[in-house]
Amino acid sequence: MNTQKTALPKLLLNVPALAQKPREAVERILGQPSRSSGSVISQREKRTYRNGTIEIVYTEGRASWIKLYNTDGMEFSQQSLSRLGLPPKKPTYVNRDHVMSWSKICNLKEVSLYADNKGGVSSVLVCAASESPSIPDRRPSGSWNPFRRRKQAIATA
Repeated sequence: MNTQKTALPKLLLNVPALAQKPREAVERILGQPSRSSGSVISQREKRTYRNGTIEIVYTEGRASWIKLYNTDGMEFSQQSLSRLGLPPKKPTYVNRDHVMSWSKICNLKEVSLYADNKGGVSSVLVCAASESPSIPDRRPSGSWNPFRRRKQAIATA
């Protein structure tokens, strides 16, 4: 009988504890934001936490998009979901060199891991909900990415 215990991977970010939660609940976990910006018209607000390593977009006051930039050596594999508080499972979509995504996992619309050039993860994007019932989604693709501007700015720098 094998009595050795397998060490669980270090939890990097407990995504289920943040997704669709109000700002106040998120800030009890992550602390005060270092930056925030938003739009009264669209009822969306982006707040940055932990020195820019976590960005959360709130829709009508609830965390609807979560982006993690500091992945602390996270491996580009399905097992890395456990470091986000999610059960490892086969991805819905895989591009071996760039992205691995899961649809409809633990009441989340989508979770995506983006690869770096060393076999690790450069960033994680979580879509908890694509839209709020009171905010119509008029995008042709239906997948608004609140982090697109930052990615474009990094690419042109």
